[in-house]
Amino acid sequence: MASGLSIASTSNLSSGQKILVAAAREAFEPAAPDPDLVENQRIPEGHKQWDILTYARLSDASALTEGVDLSSPQQLVANSLSITPSEHGIIATLSKRLIRRQGDTSVVSTAGKMIANSLRRRMSKDVIALYEGFDVTQSQAGNSLDITHFRESVAYLLTDNDASYGPAPLPLHAALHIEQISDIIGDISDPGTAAGSRPAGLGDEMLQRWWRGNDRLYGVSIFHSGNIAKDSSDDAKGGLFSKEALVLVLANNADSTEENDNSLRAIEYGIFQEWGEGERAGKHGVVVYSDITPGLS
Repeated sequence: MASGLSIASTSNLSSGQKILVAAAREAFEPAAPDPDLVENQRIPEGHKQWDILTYARLSDASALTEGVDLSSPQQLVANSLSITPSEHGIIATLSKRLIRRQGDTSVVSTAGKMIANSLRRRMSKDVIALYEGFDVTQSQAGNSLDITHFRESVAYLLTDNDASYGPAPLPLHAALHIEQISDIIGDISDPGTAAGSRPAGLGDEMLQRWWRGNDRLYGVSIFHSGNIAKDSSDDAKGGLFSKEALVLVLANNADSTEENDNSLRAIEYGIFQEWGEGERAGKHGVVVYSDITPGLS
């Protein structure tokens, strides 16, 4: 016979103890505003390609002389952008046994939420890939972004740099890595900088609420784009652009599916959507390229 104090781990006593698993949590999903920052168009059912026309400006009107015929008509010219949406999707297969047994969370609803997040992330990254195609780069690779670079980019976009298509139409949006946003706010609020040494006002206000990831500077809404990646040199490329500079063409709403595989004793959950994206005007956006070395690592 055994002697001594009986504790929780004694012999086989633990086999009779119940286990309660804390509620499971999903990984936090980065902010993905990019698809909403560009022009969205929907291709009608029964069509495979969407052509977007942008008409170029005509020459200046002429000064006329009475009795003299105006004999030089202007011709309409359009820039055509063709976008053919393609399919995107993801599936998650859950065994029926898992669905019955997983007590720490509703595994089906969790899987649904996570595959939806995955699809949105894919769309966001497709839009982010377009930023690098703008005609002009505010290149500060290896250096932090500051308010001067931001101001210069806005001035460029609102200047008539393209004889055919003119300055960038409003509204303007900025999609940046969070470290780029942090550098701008630091430049505005730091008393040691030209911007920060101004009397209290804008800097104080932005310093108090910048973490929201959506503030305005020079009339431009700044968004935290959580899927912008850093390169091997700790630099990243965001974008400052007119909403109409980029186009996202959707062929359908996200289509969720559920397929029962009886022989496998599992259920396949999927979500699918068809879209395509393209650049309408390269001079209506600026690549914001700067160092994003974190203050903490």
